[in-house]
Amino acid sequence: MKFIKIIVPCLLLSACMFGTSKNAKFYTQAATSADVISADYTAFVGVSRVQLPKYIDRAQMVTQQKDSVQINISEYNRWVELPSILATRVITEDLSVLLPAAQIKTNQSKGEKFDRIVTVEIIKMNAVLGDKAELEAWYVIKDNSKKTLTQQKIAKVVSIGKTYEDMATGYGQLLDKLSQEIATALIKR
Repeated sequence: MKFIKIIVPCLLLSACMFGTSKNAKFYTQAATSADVISADYTAFVGVSRVQLPKYIDRAQMVTQQKDSVQINISEYNRWVELPSILATRVITEDLSVLLPAAQIKTNQSKGEKFDRIVTVEIIKMNAVLGDKAELEAWYVIKDNSKKTLTQQKIAKVVSIGKTYEDMATGYGQLLDKLSQEIATALIKR
């Protein structure tokens, strides 16, 4: 018993002195749109929360092995918020830049009367570090009576570098391309 009383504290002390844990890094996504698509479009547009597959909508960053079905989940590279929240914010910000006369905001309360409501379901959002990031999604635009005005599928790919920061930047670029398509569809409806 005396042996255990001596060994356990020694083991704990050595773990504190010699064991180091890696610091986590946190990433966000940023709106990247810079060009105006229409300065005349003035509708009140609500952007519903983006839907993502469950395995991606987590704090840990998820990558895929090149030419494989293996997925890697990084414990030390994390999103600052859930990717679905980040994607919703980026699309909302991008649309605000692309359509500066429109009122664009997230559709969070049921009482607001939007002229148009945008919903996005991302089917695939994968990244292979040092290779590419890809996005496959459906978007739907409805009017204030919930009538579907357009429903489109989009698939885009961008090249990315070898870091998780490159991955976050690549995802921002993909969401910008999606936002451009949505903005173009909005002005046609």
